[in-house]
Amino acid sequence: MKQSAKRCAIVVAFILLAAFPRIAESVASVPSTYAKEGGHIVWKIAGTPIWKFPAEYAADVSLLSGRFNNLYNAGFKLKDMKVDKADGKWTLFIGKNSLYSINPAYSKSAKQDPQKMALQIMSRLYGVLGKKYAVKLTPSYQIRGKYDISASVSWYGGKFIGRSFANGEQFTDTHLSAAAKTLPFGTLVKVTAPSGKSVVVRVTDRFKEHKNRVLDISHAAADLLGIKEAGITSTRIEVIGRVDNIGGK
Repeated sequence: MKQSAKRCAIVVAFILLAAFPRIAESVASVPSTYAKEGGHIVWKIAGTPIWKFPAEYAADVSLLSGRFNNLYNAGFKLKDMKVDKADGKWTLFIGKNSLYSINPAYSKSAKQDPQKMALQIMSRLYGVLGKKYAVKLTPSYQIRGKYDISASVSWYGGKFIGRSFANGEQFTDTHLSAAAKTLPFGTLVKVTAPSGKSVVVRVTDRFKEHKNRVLDISHAAADLLGIKEAGITSTRIEVIGRVDNIGGK
């Protein structure tokens, strides 16, 4: 009887070992998850919280999570992520695919601007995906010899809308982007204001540094930081790295 039980245990162990690669692959293919925490539903990417929704929006979060995993499995480029309006709602897109539309009732109850909410979600996705999938940093990603620096930033917008960046993309009023002197295009940079607010931007353009000013960020990014009125602001700048492709086979 004991020998029979031992043989069964060995067989089960071999089955689990054989299945492990498929299990690991399955887990890797669903980086988007969500869980109830207190009175909220927390949406996560690779285990990192992205956004906390009221519990009554659990169905919306389930759809959001499933859509992200489908797009991840198909593969996409980070530059395909954008914020635009669809059916009157501010929506986060990946390519032509709607990922999440801000519910007006939710933004009203949260007392937040729906466009800013969509941009904040995109910024957090930039940060999390950048930390997980960015290429290895080399000296070419340094700003004045550092990956983490305290320096001033300025912002641009208005008259530049519709124009092309140096990397060929067209500037819109919802770009979370930056112009830098030498950082490779596509580099993700986290900018933190003195207030503690932060935003992650993607380098798309070139910029001639002025004294201590090392980045020119988009006005949408400056708006999230709350520094539009200042024009030029001292910040902390952290280079995350460049991300080429997300997911895919």
